[in-house]
Amino acid sequence: MKSSPHRPSIELLFKRGLGSAEIARRLQISSSTVRNVVAAIKKRGDASEVKKSGRPRSVNTRNTRAIIKKRIIRNDGLSLNRMASQLGIARSIVQSIVKNDLKLKSYKLRRGQYLSDKSKAMRLEKCRKLLQHFQVRRVSDVIWTDEKIFTIEPLPNRQNQRQLLSKDDSMSPKRRLAHNRLFPKSVMVWAGITATGKTPLVFIERNVKINSEVYQKIVLMDNLLPWVTQHFAGGPFILQQDWAPSHGSRSTLAVLEAHFPGFLDKNLWPASSPDLNPMDFSVWGMLEGKIAGKVFATVDDLKAALEVAWASIDDGYLRRTVNSVKKRLRACVKARGSNFEILL
Repeated sequence: MKSSPHRPSIELLFKRGLGSAEIARRLQISSSTVRNVVAAIKKRGDASEVKKSGRPRSVNTRNTRAIIKKRIIRNDGLSLNRMASQLGIARSIVQSIVKNDLKLKSYKLRRGQYLSDKSKAMRLEKCRKLLQHFQVRRVSDVIWTDEKIFTIEPLPNRQNQRQLLSKDDSMSPKRRLAHNRLFPKSVMVWAGITATGKTPLVFIERNVKINSEVYQKIVLMDNLLPWVTQHFAGGPFILQQDWAPSHGSRSTLAVLEAHFPGFLDKNLWPASSPDLNPMDFSVWGMLEGKIAGKVFATVDDLKAALEVAWASIDDGYLRRTVNSVKKRLRACVKARGSNFEILL
């Protein structure tokens, strides 16, 4: 029975000798309420409310669970804080329902390349070709290459980079600002790996445009060819590269045919496929992790740190990373050319 604000009045009139119907008429309340209060007076001698024992009634009801489930189905990115605020209940209750009753878990959004239907079809076709190709040739003989820009001011991790301050200091000058300059100094880095080794890092300054001439001379002839000659010692190898304009020009193709025969041409290597290149899906991330959180005074300091980090990458890691390529190709085929990392 819900508590009635008329309890004292009902008790007073009842003790004056009035009946339940007359009390209900005078107070203009339901007769059932009067009868319940009168029954309590007869049982305990007064109309005071008895405190209930045990835990208070939970708001985790079937209706609440149904509402939360429906909202998540409509928008699975809905904030728990916002949902709790909208429903007028504690966030901990929403979190408990989501975790324990609905058996849901929060996951970070996966990052991946946007793929059109045409791109997916092309990737599917070329992944099948590559799997056939690697039945004859060894994936361990491929030189996987790529370029990446590194800056002297790495982006801060805003999720984990925090500061412990009192409430009074939270708006004071002690509160540090995570910032980056608008155009931080940077350097373009080219590199490549095989299952058994690493090329030298090739640094290309920011003001140098990587056209066909620069790519052929600085990357292919001055650095990659001497390394290939020494590392493979006349043995077979396969060059992989993306098909940026400077990589696919007529003059560059002539250099490739002359010095790197058997390279993965456009008929084999799919565009929009960083998830198939070990440099993209693993190596660059590892290199970034090794210098993470450091701010470098000069580009030369950045280069030196990258050289140290590059030298620390061991052959076991290279072998495992390269050997995962076939698994990724099969996953890409299974996903019909779409993003496939969930299948790994």
